[in-house]
Amino acid sequence: MLLRKVLIIFLLKTGFVIPGQAEEAALRHFTSGSYQQMLQNHTDKPVMLSIWSTTCSTCLEKMPLLSELRSNQPDVSIILLSVDDAADEEQVQAILSENGLTDLENWIFADENAQRLRHEIDPLWFGELPRTYFLNNDHEREGISGALSSEDYQSIFKILVN
Repeated sequence: MLLRKVLIIFLLKTGFVIPGQAEEAALRHFTSGSYQQMLQNHTDKPVMLSIWSTTCSTCLEKMPLLSELRSNQPDVSIILLSVDDAADEEQVQAILSENGLTDLENWIFADENAQRLRHEIDPLWFGELPRTYFLNNDHEREGISGALSSEDYQSIFKILVN
């Protein structure tokens, strides 16, 4: 009995998650028309759309920062969009769970024509990652490619929220 308690404490302290007990994100399928739907669901509130992939090492390195931003920016809707194929849902779920991002609005590309989906979001975006869009209350947006620091986010949020 004592050994069992010690083992459970060890597993919890090391961050081990027992399969089936991790919270899963409600991954919405991003298809043609989803971008406009996304905007309609967030009227009159600033939005940060973070676009990422399981194959983007910089994206994965920045996941803990996104989790921190979620806690510090309640006035901004943070939406995550994975450009991975819907067949990769399990891996996307694991990354979101590992980084405590399952409670955010999460989407995954679910159309074989990824180029069409990218074009729907922004005709000037060619797929570079990470890609972040900041939209004010009127959904006027600014897109930034590349990794952002915590300071970058804070500066942008000050402008976005005011």
